[in-house]
Amino acid sequence: MMKILAATLTTGTRNKTFIECMESLINQKLPDEAQLSIVVVENNLKPDKTVQSIIKKLRKRSPLNIYHILECKRGIPHARNRALKLADELNFDYLTFIDDDAFAEQDWIAQLAQAVRKHKCQVVTGPQRAIFPDGTSSLFRNAPVYHERKINDGQRVSWGATNNILMDVNFLSQEGLMFNNELINGGEDKELLLRATHSGASIYWCQQAIVSEYIADDRLNCQWALRRAFRMGATGLMIERSNKSVTKAVLTCLFKGSAYLTRGVLTLPLYGLISNKSPLESLCDLSHGYGFYYGLLSGGTVRSYT
Repeated sequence: MMKILAATLTTGTRNKTFIECMESLINQKLPDEAQLSIVVVENNLKPDKTVQSIIKKLRKRSPLNIYHILECKRGIPHARNRALKLADELNFDYLTFIDDDAFAEQDWIAQLAQAVRKHKCQVVTGPQRAIFPDGTSSLFRNAPVYHERKINDGQRVSWGATNNILMDVNFLSQEGLMFNNELINGGEDKELLLRATHSGASIYWCQQAIVSEYIADDRLNCQWALRRAFRMGATGLMIERSNKSVTKAVLTCLFKGSAYLTRGVLTLPLYGLISNKSPLESLCDLSHGYGFYYGLLSGGTVRSYT
């Protein structure tokens, strides 16, 4: 029997999408060899009454075990580590993550389980599809910052994102791998998975394991996109140091920063003229590249998560 714990994190601020996320988990069509439980890690100083009410109602409807734990230390790495700790303590074989503003297809768990058996790997990750509000401008619809990487099904990758992932709990425990609490503003998932790969884990992409994310209106502006791209660059040094020497990490960030800046400069005059491209992609490249240089000078510290 494959015991799987599905985790989602919440602060109680997106109750409508949180309900849909939870509904998608309790309605999973599981393979015979899989046993699913759910954990909601609430990252708050005190429990949100609405979150408690939602979980109480779902427990009455579903035969699945639904755990609710409070992580008072604010920050995504702390919350993810609570889920990982629970999975280890309760002897789950695998831990999955999905964001509370996303929902999974009914065969999501089945596809992840099938992929981990097929590839005999420690980690499986997959796509998160963006759902935009009606009338969203192509400036945002065509910008890669809102979309997942394009990877072939069954391809081996070096890292994955916790918006759609299944991880071998025993492997992480044996290797002493946890999310880096210093990466409180993002990038903690990539950093962990790079360390896992360095420790011998194999990670595969499953294109059929699909989750979908609602893009909130407050993210559909250039400031949010540029800040996110900047953060991805600014945390680059801390991420690269996860599996490289300091010298190699610095050189990698210098190369990547220069490459993003160059691409941004070269494409900016063109992307406004190409129908399936967005000039925001070029601006994000510039911000991403600048972020790498900022990270080299600051040690990867950024003020807020985007």
